[in-house]
Amino acid sequence: MDIFYSTVNAANEVRATTLFVEGVISTIATKEYDEYKADIQLKLDLHLASLQFFQARFLDPEHGLMLPGHLPQWVAETIRDLLLKMNRVWAEYEVLMMKHGIYGSAEGAGDGSSMGNEEWKQLFTQQVKAKVKALKVKGFERSMFDRKKLLKVLDEYKEWSDNLRDVMQDFSQEAIYLVTDATCSLNNLNLQGTGLEPVLNRQMLALEKAPEGFRDLDGEVVEDGALSNGFQLAQWKHEGENVRVIVEYHGYDDHLKADDLEPEEASLLKAPLRDLAWLLQNSTFSEDPSGSNQPTIYSLRCLGLIDQVEKERHAFLYSLPSPRIGEEAATADLVTLHQLISNIDIATKRMAGKLSLGDRFNISYCLALTLLNVHGSRWVHKNIWSRGILLFRQDDAGIKPFVLKATSSSTGPKTTRVVAFLGDWGHARPAQAGTEFRSDFEVEPNFYRHPERQRKPTHQFARPHDIYALGVVLLETGLWKTVSQLFDKPIKEAERSGRLPKPNDVRGALIKLAQNELPKEMGDLYAAAVASCLSGDFRDGSEMELSLDFREKVVDNIALGRKL
Repeated sequence: MDIFYSTVNAANEVRATTLFVEGVISTIATKEYDEYKADIQLKLDLHLASLQFFQARFLDPEHGLMLPGHLPQWVAETIRDLLLKMNRVWAEYEVLMMKHGIYGSAEGAGDGSSMGNEEWKQLFTQQVKAKVKALKVKGFERSMFDRKKLLKVLDEYKEWSDNLRDVMQDFSQEAIYLVTDATCSLNNLNLQGTGLEPVLNRQMLALEKAPEGFRDLDGEVVEDGALSNGFQLAQWKHEGENVRVIVEYHGYDDHLKADDLEPEEASLLKAPLRDLAWLLQNSTFSEDPSGSNQPTIYSLRCLGLIDQVEKERHAFLYSLPSPRIGEEAATADLVTLHQLISNIDIATKRMAGKLSLGDRFNISYCLALTLLNVHGSRWVHKNIWSRGILLFRQDDAGIKPFVLKATSSSTGPKTTRVVAFLGDWGHARPAQAGTEFRSDFEVEPNFYRHPERQRKPTHQFARPHDIYALGVVLLETGLWKTVSQLFDKPIKEAERSGRLPKPNDVRGALIKLAQNELPKEMGDLYAAAVASCLSGDFRDGSEMELSLDFREKVVDNIALGRKL
């Protein structure tokens, strides 16, 4: 059986078993089930929406993206294997269906051409409910639908379902944005419930400029905390209200500081930042990324931009990732990854903020997954470094401030974990936009840049350059040493002499650290993920193939360490 039809069968089985579980849950009437039934059914409906969209775009018998010859073999195998993993999650429930003669009992259950048919879904669900009622649930092993067991299974299912949705995002050009076949158009493309609506929105916005009517924010920013690598908590006072915000400052470019600059010239130089502010303001980032149905992006939601001319800087204002930040901020300031790694106890001269292995894996996973989905929106970031990454703590109640004194793994409940938000979007732009090949001889930032982008750039900025910068940050996180600590002498020498180290020498030194030192701290899989980022060890192909490779070699490998 070829890959296309084995994928069709796997998708059909996943869908039928998911509907079976949903049907049983809706039929069981007990006080315990009534308390969480609606929540489980909503989750299942969302997963089914993603699966139905996948089947319509990838497994259509005439236009499906997975038809033989439409995709490279390894890509098709990757997608099929993902469906098979989803199917294994429901293995026990599939056996239960077969035991009671429900599996495949609905007409069309095995026909890929009718998988998007709502009539089949309703018919199959009705048959499941009728069968369960006839058995009075006595024949069903109640332990299978125990609340704790079912929620655990759903968590694992969500992980694979999210992966499937993110894979669809990797195929964004074919599956979402450039819909060219006659059977589908942007007007009738049903994305409801798939979580891909925000992706489409970001892709379309990325090609546009800020409209003429877009204006800077009104009001006043009153700083309310210590400055941390350009980030600061503040009160935004406007229209008689005080709103707690996070401010990110960007000093004027040297060209903007010229005394003889005409207003029209200044406006032209400021236009890219205005475009960025408009792009971020109109893009959808969830306030709680881990709880959203869209592809996960750990980044702050932008409220807009204020041009502080008198201070020669721009201030980007962001909403807090959780109200708890504002409620608890009196005892905490913002903390960047660079600041935490550099935190040294003055008395002992030892690291004061080193996080547990599990937290370091989680920080790395947040960043890798975010970059994967930023690229899936057809953006590039262009300025990833540890000074631009904010840290927070997350527990069952949501996101709260990161407190430097609470860095020990023995402090606080074990359910608390550290999450990382990617900031410093000052150089972000659409992936299709042109790059300004401006020389930049700042020493430390160049250590985060791909050799093609150091000193005077020789290539237009592309996704591999972001991935390289991520690799540097992952190296810092794993070794718990910043670039400024790892390369203290070369950086000081470059600052003294005015000459940067050779780009390929820097790259070689970073790869050597990843291969020789990182396995001792984080294990072989993490070290391999970092080395892949730094060396560019990905298949040469389309951007979609790069995304799938990046997921497999980096995101998935890092994810394995999150449970530590």
